Amino acid sequence: MSIRINKITRGRFGNKVFQYNNLVQMANNLGVEASCIKWEGNEFFKNIVSYKKTNKKQKILYWNEILEMSNDNLKLLCNDYDLILDDPSYALHNTFYKLTNKDPRNYLELKDKYVPLLPKNNTIVGIHIRGGDIKGRDRQGGREIHTPTYYKNSIKYLLDHKENKINNMDYHFIICTDDIYFQSTLDTIKFLKENKCNFSMGPNFGSLKYIEDFATLCYSDILINSSSTFCCAAVFIGKK
Repeated sequence: MSIRINKITRGRFGNKVFQYNNLVQMANNLGVEASCIKWEGNEFFKNIVSYKKTNKKQKILYWNEILEMSNDNLKLLCNDYDLILDDPSYALHNTFYKLTNKDPRNYLELKDKYVPLLPKNNTIVGIHIRGGDIKGRDRQGGREIHTPTYYKNSIKYLLDHKENKINNMDYHFIICTDDIYFQSTLDTIKFLKENKCNFSMGPNFGSLKYIEDFATLCYSDILINSSSTFCCAAVFIGKK
């Protein structure tokens, strides 16, 4: 009996993290084996589940079935099939809260070489500004891009509420984005400068080498997030 990912989702990195978390959480909940094809996580995370061959009949498990079925009924299915979370099951962020019964950090721990060296003696605020994918490649026409006002209001909120600082240490803001020409990016930088804030750019500012930016968000004390599974996944990996 097993829960399987034979083909990792076509979504980007954040969706893959959510899909993998659901795999290992469900396997734990049902007391069955987990199997996962190789993906980026094998490079970035410790102790990733490996792929295991099976001769058992396989059945794709859809997100709505996961939400509607009890664990007892899912276990009954496992008696007859190996269950698959491949596309188009869409078992990603929408099933997270039902399936996640253990801290995802038990299953998803960054390898030591990816743990970032962040400024010491500061409260680290990671700012994620969603990049080029949302402007056109996914045909959404930028509808999920947060406006400059969102980022400025979020920063102002922190500046006005010093109780959010960790041990009263000053904020250090780090902007993580793969698009340096977004108006949201330009206006956020300008606002930080105008308010004399300590800030820096993420390790891969303007590039597509995302893992170091992801790790920065994972180990920030506070996140100002975009509408993206990339930074939502960072919330439950890394620093508690």
